[in-house]
Amino acid sequence: MRRFLAILVVAILALPVITTGLAAQTPVVVRVATLKLVGGAPIFWGIHQNYFGRQGIRVEPVYFGAAAPVATAVATGDTEVGATGITGTLFNLAAGGAKIWLVADRGQERPGYHLNSVVVTKASYDAGIHTLRDLKGKRIGVTTLGSTFDYQIGEMLDRVGLAFTDVKLVPLREVDLLVQAVRTGQVDAAILSPPWGTASEEQGWGKVLFWVGDKITNQVTGVFYGEKLHQDRALGVRFMKGYILATRDYYDACLAKPPHGSCDAIVGVTASALDQSASSVRESLPYIDRNARLYTLDLQRQEAWYLQHGMITQVIPLEQFVDTSFITEALRQLGP
Repeated sequence: MRRFLAILVVAILALPVITTGLAAQTPVVVRVATLKLVGGAPIFWGIHQNYFGRQGIRVEPVYFGAAAPVATAVATGDTEVGATGITGTLFNLAAGGAKIWLVADRGQERPGYHLNSVVVTKASYDAGIHTLRDLKGKRIGVTTLGSTFDYQIGEMLDRVGLAFTDVKLVPLREVDLLVQAVRTGQVDAAILSPPWGTASEEQGWGKVLFWVGDKITNQVTGVFYGEKLHQDRALGVRFMKGYILATRDYYDACLAKPPHGSCDAIVGVTASALDQSASSVRESLPYIDRNARLYTLDLQRQEAWYLQHGMITQVIPLEQFVDTSFITEALRQLGP
């Protein structure tokens, strides 16, 4: 009997191990190029809640200092996904046939929501700069020419009858350098991404003139796929399912009026990821579509604006680089 049991144990151990479900598989590593900004809240939350892990994906954030290098990293395959601002670089890459596709929302400028803000130095505000018109002849910091900041300041100047030549744009390459330039008075004003608008007032070195979303409605940031996720549709849909689960939590908890108590948890996770105060994050939560859908009408306006100002060489049809099919399939599988 002992010999029979020993043989039986050996036979059982020799059987192949059968597992079911994505969680039992070795997770696929997906590198996400992004910036340390509040718009990344759904990604941070999705990692924290294991929404991506349940899809068999391990997300590894790769942090950059500005939006344009993120698009380049995705197009060259250095990362599989990008989550950042929509820039002239993106349109130029797409026009040149680069392997990059805009697939989902990461943040939109909408009235009443705090995404980007025009911030002036405390000294400038005390000296009487209280409106966009007051910035005529002043130094305004941007990351790079052709950036989301460039587009936004250009659109807002147009609406008050000013042109680029009426101000002095100062390209500073990275968001951290932009923040430091306002802190030290190297520029008179800048467009800052969250949480830096609120943080500037909390820390006493800046004053928010206004939130950009109260002036223009703009698809300012997005999620991009490179060739790997675009070609491997099953993997691309799995990533999107994890992301949409997180955007739904974010929308339902933080953008509902009033916010639900669970928003505190999302704010806490985001503040920890950014090394910022919970209060500055809470006051800087941007509008993100509940199901991560893009506002494509503004994308057409952006292309026309970049072409008009010589920052892109041609307008290409959106369907060549905007692919919403991953959202469509993810929603079909997730349900309402």
